[in-house]
Amino acid sequence: MIVRKATESDLPNYLVLAKAFHAASPMHGLIEFDIPGYSEFYLSSLQNDSLGVWLAEINEQMVGICAAIAYPLYFNPSALVVQELWWWLTPAARGSGAGKEMFKQIEQWSKEKNATALFMIALEDERSKKMENLYVRAGFKPMERTFIKEVKSWQ
Repeated sequence: MIVRKATESDLPNYLVLAKAFHAASPMHGLIEFDIPGYSEFYLSSLQNDSLGVWLAEINEQMVGICAAIAYPLYFNPSALVVQELWWWLTPAARGSGAGKEMFKQIEQWSKEKNATALFMIALEDERSKKMENLYVRAGFKPMERTFIKEVKSWQ
């Protein structure tokens, strides 16, 4: 297994996992997955020092994707924080250690950025309690919950 920075040539396979993540997330019924838009975001992210984009491979097959963003915290702009944007494993790869290695990559990148804090997110789904337990064991504490309401239909 290997976790590495994503590259431009990874885009086609990365898209497959990003679409699967979107389909499994509560977001899928609210906002559609825009392949050209996501592709543009992905490629520009690779050139942006404030964004980290990684993937996990097992036997040269992509099984996981993750990304994070570093930004100044609005309460104190001299404090840099990192927020996970996505962290997804194929169901078959769960329990393989790939997720743990991607998590370590985000945490290490946060330290390299000299971030004050790292925010991790858990989707509100059947795995949210498991993710909460994982985060608490890793030293995180709950901070807030996010709620969403559709204000404009994309359909």
